[in-house]
Amino acid sequence: MALLAALVPASPAAANLLGPEPSNSPGADETSTLYWIALVVSVVIAVAVNGALIVAALRYRARRGREPRRLAGGRGVQIRAAGAIGALIGAFFVLSVIYSERARETPSTGDAGLASDSGEAESLTIEATGQQWLWRYQYPNGAFSYFRLVVPVDTAVRLDLDSTDVTHGWHVPSLAGEAEAVPGRTNHTWFKATDEGDYRGVSSTFSGAGYGAMRTEVSVVSREDYEAFVSGLKRDIEEAQRIAAEELLAREEASE
Repeated sequence: MALLAALVPASPAAANLLGPEPSNSPGADETSTLYWIALVVSVVIAVAVNGALIVAALRYRARRGREPRRLAGGRGVQIRAAGAIGALIGAFFVLSVIYSERARETPSTGDAGLASDSGEAESLTIEATGQQWLWRYQYPNGAFSYFRLVVPVDTAVRLDLDSTDVTHGWHVPSLAGEAEAVPGRTNHTWFKATDEGDYRGVSSTFSGAGYGAMRTEVSVVSREDYEAFVSGLKRDIEEAQRIAAEELLAREEASE
């Protein structure tokens, strides 16, 4: 309680000691809301239980020269208490289902997001492959990058997650909940970033000795900057492949 009181006038950065990172995607908004509901419920229960214990200890404790008062409950006290606790748990369960389903809903691309040649808004699908201990992202035009994923703002992004070795956990708290990349199976997660910026994530599933260093970064940029990035990235990769092929051919000719 002292820690909660100290955080009341604190900055948003300090509040992250107890809460999730600021959300920047509809799914992350729902997850963050559910977290705060769970925290409030937990605090209320903790305060009620500990308050009752303190009151009982002060009111019914033994004093010098006097016997302690006896505490007697009427019939049905336990049933009423169990019913209240059960109702609280049931209500929280219903809220959990509602917000979890909302977090899984596929967002729609906004007006500032990626558009097709006809001008209609469209989503973006990225292949995210986990390997010990690095993330590889492949874009629709065939270009790929490691560690850093670049996506356009206000665009529905679907990640197709898979793994080349063991199970890895992809988790960027500001954008989406945890999602697992499993060998031999493709999992999916969605997000739509509403603001430009860089958002960092960590591996949420133990995957071996280098698990702690397996991090990722999502850079959210404008639609024009995204298109320029993927075009330039593909051009650079093709140029590097051409140079490598020429060098390999020159070595083969020299060896002959």
